[in-house]
Amino acid sequence: MTAITPPSVPFSASGNLLGYVCFEEDADEWRPNNTFSATLRLHDVKRSVSSARFIWRDEADGTLYPMLLPDILDIITAGTISLGVTKGWWIVGQRGRNYGLRRASEAETVVMPFSEQTSDDMACSMPRPHMPHGITHSARAYHCDGTRVSLRHREYDIKGGQSS
Repeated sequence: MTAITPPSVPFSASGNLLGYVCFEEDADEWRPNNTFSATLRLHDVKRSVSSARFIWRDEADGTLYPMLLPDILDIITAGTISLGVTKGWWIVGQRGRNYGLRRASEAETVVMPFSEQTSDDMACSMPRPHMPHGITHSARAYHCDGTRVSLRHREYDIKGGQSS
């Protein structure tokens, strides 16, 4: 069975991605399925009747993400795992009623730059992985060219933190 990319994905009350959902009511929350950047550490391996899952823990916030068996092959063959840790861009895939993290394709990680916007409650048009800590979706005005974010006259290097 080939994987599809669902528009929304199920999460538990504790904030972890659910690996299997029989009914929509089984999930505490359905979130949009956006690509995100994370460093993941292999946490556990689970076996159920219809699938085997690798459980990954996000090193930044501790969120647990299941990964279905076919998707682990991409990480192993690409050589992007070292001592149980891998980093990259991720998105959730679905096979039947099973949900699992998979490496996002290059097309799924493209971020469109946006120009400065001003309003008291601006909606962020940039995916969360690019937002440095301390920058929220309710920021008054900021500009991003894909590398740097300017917020209230302070620049942030997306990879390195706050600049002067």
